[in-house]
Amino acid sequence: NFLIQDEPLLSRLKKGLFKAARASPIIGTIIKEKVDKTKAEMANDGPWVLPEGHSYQVNLPEKGLEDKEILGVLDKYNSLNDVVWQEGRCSGTIYCAEEDKNELLSQVYKQYCWSNPLHVDTFKDVRKMEAEVVTMVGKMFHHPGQASGSVTSGGTESILMSMKTHRDYAKDTKGIDKPNIVCPVTAHPAFDKAAAYFKIHVIHVPVDPETFAVNPRDIANAINSNTICIVGSVPQYPHGIMDDIVALSDIAIRYDVGLHVDACLGGFLIPFMEEAGFPIPPFDFKLPGVTAISVDTHKYGYTYKGSSVVLYRTVEMFYHQITCTTEWPGGIYASPTLAGSRPGANIAVTWAAMMSFGQDGYVAATREVIRGARYLIAGLEKIEGVEVMGSPVVSCVGWTSKTFNIYNMSSDLTKKGWNLAVLQFPAGIHIALTRRHMSPGVIDQLLSDIRESAAVQMLNPGAAASGAAAMYGMAAQIPDRSIVGDISREFWKLYYSTGKNGQC
Repeated sequence: NFLIQDEPLLSRLKKGLFKAARASPIIGTIIKEKVDKTKAEMANDGPWVLPEGHSYQVNLPEKGLEDKEILGVLDKYNSLNDVVWQEGRCSGTIYCAEEDKNELLSQVYKQYCWSNPLHVDTFKDVRKMEAEVVTMVGKMFHHPGQASGSVTSGGTESILMSMKTHRDYAKDTKGIDKPNIVCPVTAHPAFDKAAAYFKIHVIHVPVDPETFAVNPRDIANAINSNTICIVGSVPQYPHGIMDDIVALSDIAIRYDVGLHVDACLGGFLIPFMEEAGFPIPPFDFKLPGVTAISVDTHKYGYTYKGSSVVLYRTVEMFYHQITCTTEWPGGIYASPTLAGSRPGANIAVTWAAMMSFGQDGYVAATREVIRGARYLIAGLEKIEGVEVMGSPVVSCVGWTSKTFNIYNMSSDLTKKGWNLAVLQFPAGIHIALTRRHMSPGVIDQLLSDIRESAAVQMLNPGAAASGAAAMYGMAAQIPDRSIVGDISREFWKLYYSTGKNGQC
């Protein structure tokens, strides 16, 4: 049993050694001192450190504020923001550039802000809209019949629901009680979160270091008798690479396992790419091995945050998503998602956004974003010292350097007002292009700033990293990832702090 487990022996030995080292009096003390120092530095430098003139509200006001007062306080809170997302300075984050859509969605949200589909007899209109959203998205992904699934609160919940469903389905149909899923290392961390929540083991498969694509044969070789599902992304987040869903579908059928296609990021681009003039290989229910798909409507579907869809090939699978308590004194309680009560307004604005854009609107928006991505890639390829990571085909682009420390460029771009994502293993920078970036001059300005930074870095390519760049570099080099996990958890402790130096 010790030798034959889903997690490789070497991985378990490494974890054991790191745990022993942290428990030892000498090494453990040194590690604790360094971690404590890092935590102290974080407490003194972050969004939880308020500028002069701001303080935390920690008690209810003795007397409720007037509407005007509340709006005034919110204006002051809004002054804390220093990233100008309205000008396309962020990676992803805000996807819609249509002010008229915002007016429509605001009206719809206001109309449905008190609705809750848990009370289906009261909010029959919300039920109708959710069923229509699921069906319309199912049609986009060539579902062969009546689409089965739910609107969820976001991509993570869609993935959580799918993994829970695959787990329960495999237990009922195959008797698997020690389930695992097989994912490329580039798959979204939501799969790891699902594994933690639902006691599923994750087998991570490396990707090619040059193309950043996973070899389907490596996925097949990782499958064993406890595998309930394999995973492919269209595209994956870090580098924008499309996994080979055609090959993964064949593997899923051959080994009789599920195949979850994660289209959370590209779900409202890839169905329209062919009509927009950018054909791509099949990726959806046209392929017989695909058992579930996750699609975020709150990204390129251009609705408000807190909206995604999870779809299943069969209603039999969907049944396993639903939890049902039949012996509760309060009555029979069945629920399809993690939450019981859900904001019906999110369903309503999702429906409204889809009805407003329509097929032609989404095709036009897709054409605009993909053209912008191709333009950015072409520009990056002309910059000395910069390399595009793999061959991205959708909206996400990652770049790195084999000449200088790319994290130094990340720091430069942050100083120039950009809010981009950093990558690790290997180091890189990433942007998810949105309609905000399609405003005149935005991509050209980004390329200009990258070009300028690269020229500076090329003058001293061996320059040591400093500031945030040094922190990212250090984190990537720490072999004991539990230490990085501790520091990451500290971030969220500080996030909720309302006292000086991160004190709660």
